[in-house]
Amino acid sequence: MNKLDGKVVTFYSYKGGVGRSFLLSNTATLLAQWGYKVLCIDWDLEAPGLHYYFRPHMQSPETGLVEMVLGARDGHPVDALGHITPVIFPDDSRLDLIAAGGAGGDYVPNVQGIDWDALYEEQDFGNVLEEWRRRWIESYDVVFVDSRTGISDSGGICTAQLPHILAYAFTANQQNVDGVLDVVTRAARARNGLPYDRSRLLTLPLLCRFDMSEEYERAAEWKGKLHPSLKSSYNAWVPEGAAVERVLDHCTVPYSAYWSFGEELPVLTEDFRNPQLISHSIASIAGLIARNLEDVQLFTESRDSYVDAAIRTGRRGGRYPYDFFISSAANTSEDARILSGLLAAEGFSSYSLPTDMRPGGRSEDLRTVIDTCRHFILLGRDTVGSFQQGELNYFLRQTLDEQADRVLFPVLTPRNVVRDLPTIVQSIQAFSLSDDGLADVARTIRARIQGNGSPSAAPGYGGHPPDKRLFVSYAGADRAWAEWVAWQLAEAGYEVELGGQGRSEQGRTVALFSRAYFEADWSITEAWITDLAARERLVPVRIDAVNPPSALRTPAVADLFEAGEEEARARLLQTVAGPLRPSSTPAFPGGTRSRRSGETEPRLPGSLPRVWNAPPRNANFTGREDLLGEMRTRLTDARTVLSLSGQIGVGKTHLAIEYAHRFSGEYDQVWWVDAEHSQSVPAQLASLAMAIGCANPDTPEPLAVQNLSMELRTLSRWLIVFDNAQEPAALALQLPTGDGHVLITSRNPHWHQIATPVDVDVLSRAESTALLRSGSQSLSKLDAHQLAEALGDLPLALTQAAESLYIFTPDQFLQELERYAGTALSDGTPLDYPGSLTDQLTSSMDRLKEQDPSAAALLRACTLLAPEPFPLHTCDPEQVERSEHPAGIALVRELSYPRAFRRILTALERLGLARVAGGSIQVHRLTQAVLRDHLRYGADVLLVGHPNDEATQAAHDANALLASAYPGQAADPDSWSRWPDLVPHLLAITPDALTSPFVRYAACEACWYLMDHGGARVALPRLRDLHQAWTQQFGAVAEETMWAAAYLARAYAETGEYSQARDLEADILARHQQVLGQDHPDTLRTAGDLAICLEALGRAEEARDLATDTLDRQRRVLGEDHPDTLRTAGNLAVYLEALGETDHARDLAEDTLNRQRRVLGEDHPDTRHTVDNLVDGIHTVRAVHRPNTPPTGSP
Repeated sequence: MNKLDGKVVTFYSYKGGVGRSFLLSNTATLLAQWGYKVLCIDWDLEAPGLHYYFRPHMQSPETGLVEMVLGARDGHPVDALGHITPVIFPDDSRLDLIAAGGAGGDYVPNVQGIDWDALYEEQDFGNVLEEWRRRWIESYDVVFVDSRTGISDSGGICTAQLPHILAYAFTANQQNVDGVLDVVTRAARARNGLPYDRSRLLTLPLLCRFDMSEEYERAAEWKGKLHPSLKSSYNAWVPEGAAVERVLDHCTVPYSAYWSFGEELPVLTEDFRNPQLISHSIASIAGLIARNLEDVQLFTESRDSYVDAAIRTGRRGGRYPYDFFISSAANTSEDARILSGLLAAEGFSSYSLPTDMRPGGRSEDLRTVIDTCRHFILLGRDTVGSFQQGELNYFLRQTLDEQADRVLFPVLTPRNVVRDLPTIVQSIQAFSLSDDGLADVARTIRARIQGNGSPSAAPGYGGHPPDKRLFVSYAGADRAWAEWVAWQLAEAGYEVELGGQGRSEQGRTVALFSRAYFEADWSITEAWITDLAARERLVPVRIDAVNPPSALRTPAVADLFEAGEEEARARLLQTVAGPLRPSSTPAFPGGTRSRRSGETEPRLPGSLPRVWNAPPRNANFTGREDLLGEMRTRLTDARTVLSLSGQIGVGKTHLAIEYAHRFSGEYDQVWWVDAEHSQSVPAQLASLAMAIGCANPDTPEPLAVQNLSMELRTLSRWLIVFDNAQEPAALALQLPTGDGHVLITSRNPHWHQIATPVDVDVLSRAESTALLRSGSQSLSKLDAHQLAEALGDLPLALTQAAESLYIFTPDQFLQELERYAGTALSDGTPLDYPGSLTDQLTSSMDRLKEQDPSAAALLRACTLLAPEPFPLHTCDPEQVERSEHPAGIALVRELSYPRAFRRILTALERLGLARVAGGSIQVHRLTQAVLRDHLRYGADVLLVGHPNDEATQAAHDANALLASAYPGQAADPDSWSRWPDLVPHLLAITPDALTSPFVRYAACEACWYLMDHGGARVALPRLRDLHQAWTQQFGAVAEETMWAAAYLARAYAETGEYSQARDLEADILARHQQVLGQDHPDTLRTAGDLAICLEALGRAEEARDLATDTLDRQRRVLGEDHPDTLRTAGNLAVYLEALGETDHARDLAEDTLNRQRRVLGEDHPDTRHTVDNLVDGIHTVRAVHRPNTPPTGSP
């Protein structure tokens, strides 16, 4: 195809303010800069403004679309290209604009004078418009139409009649989505009813002004909701199997505050390859439009390659100035000259190197030359040198990227030269290079080019017969071996599936036997081994010196682990081939994912690439198999930038090191960059440029980095690790692009805009115990489990503990950890860690104090709570203000403001001091322990002293958090859904840190909630501690002490310790009678609880008498319908039934039930309990403690 097909693209939005004109003008500008001929038409006649974006680069428009329409209305001939205003950019690129109208004052009456219906009926405007459209398409590569908003489009001009592609812009709200999809649906129907020949209308959704930088979870949820709604828009052009979500991701235009003012063209100044910038999304949209929404599989796999191909097509104007590029060396330059002349005689043009150019004179410029040549002829005599290899690989990559009908013709002598070329070239028929045969070569090339069956440089994928299917079964730790084996087999013509665990039901199973394979949970069962051994289609391959189970031992096993790469390949193919050896040279193998043309095979696992500076491997690295597999899968699925984030000590760096070593055979360049200080990154990238060979020691650093960026775009097998990066914005401009892989490790989780995030959590318990026992085989499983539990499965802490166990016993270490966590975790630091856990936490806390004092205050408060998520999103500062002691209100009030809430939590996340999700914050137990030591003893944990001011304030802040999140009384069913999140924290905070009476009461209520939900044995020791501490602190008759005593008495009763419950209730009753009086509600409630204990001890008569007296007093003081009165009445019915007074008991129970239904409702726990008594028989149910109101005087 010698010319680009012209296309009309309408940009439409249902509502204004979406950024439609901004997007159109920038997309058009970018395509113009890429060399495309572009026309923009402002059809938003009621609100024109497209020309504002181009004003610095054009004269004021003297005419426009309105004048064209009026001319047609008046019956005048109108030139479709006669009302154009040229737009010239600083780089001399150009686009043309048909403005809405001239700049004169008669624009408004002119627009109001257009009667569209009359135009179509009286002036045959539909055919006039068709003629204009034809001229525009003939004259331009892309015609952009800026449509008006809303549902009104006169005659469907912009949405149905004109466009090939309808690009519709919308924002993330339902009215925008519903409105625009309705218009798109009606446009498609109108399109089908046009009296003109039209192809199917293609629709391109553009999600605009979308901010994923802050509310990432909500943004991701919105994108998930959009996918089903947009499915019909993608059906016509996104092939089955392509990742639709990546199309939407690439075509999502982020919100940019900077470009929200005025009418701007950021594509003129921004680097559109930087994914952090808005121009990156615009370039994706421009690339899709330039390529007519075709070849989308490549777009989802490698967006940069797709866009690069669109740029190359534009720069050569859709034409190839040369038919052939002839690649030659010094010993074939004369052959190139002769062949060029022979092809010229056949009517073809060729580009070959000038005869005076030496190999050392080749430069990057040759790539731009290859861009201008349609086909590629490779001349090779005896060998093909590195320069020619580079040219060949560049051509092959372009061919796949552009999905073009470009052809490669190898002309070689001797024939075995082809063995040194990429496998894909080996599958193409080569010509013999000889002096007397070049004329035949030229004629044959002409015949192939002019014929109908031109061979492609990238042959299509063919099917594989069933007997050549292979399933590679492997353990996760052997993923690199599995990929190497799969590659070799695929190159040999087999259809290969990387299956991981298990075996294939079809075809044969190639099982990679290793220690890890037989230690995996899925492979060790006897039934699994027997089933695998019974399969005649098992192909066993050993990759280490493991002894497989006897049932799987066979002489046919291939040992790859002791062989060099060539020998290993030969052994593998010989073992697999058997009777299935391909009878001829196989075609380029297929698979579920296409490979880049020119991509080289992986090396033998364990072999290091030539360019390598990764740190040494951790010999004690344990576990993480699932995470390593996820990393490998995400990187190989074209998500080329991956961020590993997590808290301090979780092992992010060691995970990246293990990945680099384990998959070293998959890369030709692996480079480690210390990214903690962003200003040091360019120097390290410049070192990589020198190692690769695209810069010299005297090359200026900026130029070296630029050369590296260009070089990496031509390579695919590279890995760069940016370790301990701090801020995404600081690193974004320094990230390389291309088909290689980038790993980022960071405590900061906010990398969503430039990387695919992977959360690195603590180890599993099994991995933790394995890590501890790897350093000490004498460590028992029980001790290892207890240590792992105490250390929260944190890898750095586990490693330090393993070192400490050379000196301490497990019990000694645990005691030290409990007493002085900071000291226990300051020793045993591995040499390859930047510091002990204590040192790193202390340093990060100091930074946090400087950066955000409020975040530091929140962290200190959280150290006094449980290592579980705390529900910050439920905090209500008004609850703190209503309490008697509102200390700490400042922090809670600040957290109630969304901006401050986001700022504070982000500051904690960035330093790896807490995990944040769903409005909750979670601090690891060791972070809490170390920072608690600082609160107790000051900066030096060895200097024991009194609590400092920070400790006092931390307690106040913790109490304020607990008070603000208080769900309500634990006996109220409406509060139950919120109690589970708060209970762990009210149990964890020490009694002396409970500074607020309100929170002391809440701590008792948490125990009541546990007792109501089967957790009495958990509540009992907590209530004992509270009662003892408050007795010592406030005295036996203090209100807090009496609360704790009342709740403790119930806990005794719930756990069957009725004697202790009775003694405690009797003591409470005596104190209440003395202090509060006989008829005080608290005194009466205690009397009712004492009656329950008496009945449980078999003293039913005493229980009846006490309950009868209590009920009389409650009816008189509280009233017959008070919940306390009704509860005592229900309990009395139980005592009466136990004494044989059945009729009286039933009457009382039925009266109580009627009152409870009326007062409390059918679903109240007390009502349901009475129903159970009556249904099951009162004598089978015991009375229960169910206080429905807090003790008098509580907050």
